Amino acid sequence: MKKLALALTLSLLSVSAQSIAAEKAGWSGSGTLACAEVTDAIQQHPEDENLLFSWAQGFMSGLNTDLLEHGETDLNGLPLEAQKQFVKSYCKERPRSPYFEAVFKLFDKMRHDQGLPSYVQGWHEPQDK
Repeated sequence: MKKLALALTLSLLSVSAQSIAAEKAGWSGSGTLACAEVTDAIQQHPEDENLLFSWAQGFMSGLNTDLLEHGETDLNGLPLEAQKQFVKSYCKERPRSPYFEAVFKLFDKMRHDQGLPSYVQGWHEPQDK
């Protein structure tokens, strides 16, 4: 039954990804879904929450990679359950927002709580070589 639920969730996610695949996209995956879609998927299949949140962890790790020499965010600085709750609350209040926005806000909150500047303030556009 769990395999069926996981397969169903993944197929739903891939339909959304396929609909944007025809367009040029800089991002893909669960983060491109609307918060409402993620919230509904978790409500229907709570066992898939970790699968969906793994996208968030990968996204934040990717953001951190650029910051390694400027002061990276401690991704364990906030307990995992509190991170998930922040994202759930953000998505509940803003169902039309993309999931990545909720994750980005979590990342910036953790940076703020750790005395680090906002990611936007610390980000530098890559220079042409």
